[in-house]
Amino acid sequence: MTVPTRIYLTGFMGSGKSTLGPRLADRLGYDFVDLDRDIERAVGGTVQAIFANRGEEAFRRLETERLRAVSHADRMVIALGGGAVTREDNLHFTKAQGRLIYLRMTPRHLADRLEKRAASRPMLHEEGRPLSGASLRKRIAALLAQRESFYEQADIVLDVGKRSLESAVSMAMEALENKSGT
Repeated sequence: MTVPTRIYLTGFMGSGKSTLGPRLADRLGYDFVDLDRDIERAVGGTVQAIFANRGEEAFRRLETERLRAVSHADRMVIALGGGAVTREDNLHFTKAQGRLIYLRMTPRHLADRLEKRAASRPMLHEEGRPLSGASLRKRIAALLAQRESFYEQADIVLDVGKRSLESAVSMAMEALENKSGT
């Protein structure tokens, strides 16, 4: 099987990029990079702190910079932040550098996953407080609606909703095998 030298995972926060990524990398014998963690190491602060202190635009600039820095290596699986591909240059860059995989989930399933973790997700806050319940579901649906057209441009779209981790990894491997000749 011939697999691209770089595989990028995209999707909404909570879709499993940081969980599936290391497993997929292990199966391929690749290294794994979580772009958000890479940004945190590079600046010495959390994504939440960067959003709070510098704003989203500054975070997006850092994200673009770090994406290019980590993409110099080969044999990598890179989990992107949920908004990374909403910048056209990042979307085109990832597709030119490797294979982009969208981990698709429904807003309801995402809300179920993110309910307990909303406090650490700046995009799921309103007036400095994490959202919950119907407000959280509404915000997720709205953000997903804004981002979906970018996500759908991925080379591979995987519905990972209620799948087990191993099933999702196997599905990704099969999709990569099927796309390797294109």
